Amino acid sequence: MRIHDTLIGAFFLLLGSYIIFEAVRFPAMPGQAIGPGTFPMVFGAVFLVGGLIVGRSGLAQGFSRLVEINDGWRHADRAIAAAVAVLGTLLFAVFFEQIGFIFGAIALMLVLYVLLGHRNWLWLAVPFVFVGVVYYAMARLLLVPLPTGPLF
Repeated sequence: MRIHDTLIGAFFLLLGSYIIFEAVRFPAMPGQAIGPGTFPMVFGAVFLVGGLIVGRSGLAQGFSRLVEINDGWRHADRAIAAAVAVLGTLLFAVFFEQIGFIFGAIALMLVLYVLLGHRNWLWLAVPFVFVGVVYYAMARLLLVPLPTGPLF
């Protein structure tokens, strides 16, 4: 699938504007120059600049089609994998506390790998390593409380 750069740029412009709009309304920290809205405002500004750059390059290309669907997206196995990715992520979000980060992320990645044809043992090891690294970085280094679910 190919989405025209102008649409992508417009999306990032809208997203950056919304992020900045919300971040400005965050309360200020007394006695500090950097508050809770600082990082989202920087993030929103990066989205604005990126959206301008991508949108400008899209305008320079001209308009042929805004969305182009190639033959690869018409296969049933890819449509099923896309549906599993969306529904699996929604279920993961709804039952995040009960499932836990480690089990849910590994299960979702394994199912998607198998559906997309990656059945080699090396590919099936990737979710375990990736989720382990992300969990360690988030929970141990950044002290973000991630639910462990029934496993721990």
